[in-house]
Amino acid sequence: MASGGGGGNTGAGGGPGMGLSLGLGLGLSLGMSEATSEAEEEAAAAEAVGRLATTLWLRLRGWEAVLAAAQRLLVWEKPLHSLVTAAALNGLFCIIPRGATL
Repeated sequence: MASGGGGGNTGAGGGPGMGLSLGLGLGLSLGMSEATSEAEEEAAAAEAVGRLATTLWLRLRGWEAVLAAAQRLLVWEKPLHSLVTAAALNGLFCIIPRGATL
């Protein structure tokens, strides 16, 4: 009796197990093509970022010392230098008459 109850799901008549396996097979093949296109998009984006990084590095390599000094002032690495710079900029803006353009 137990063997007769289990035979209904495994038959060739297209039971729930059969439809599930077909659905998974089709879904997997569609998923693989989507994954391939996503991988290609990610590779293209990574290549674009690499080109941008190289371009920026080539343009800014002569300004490295200036940018490093500006960063030190902005993050208050040397508080006295940052304080003097802030006071000088504040004084400069107070001296310039309002409405004047540089």
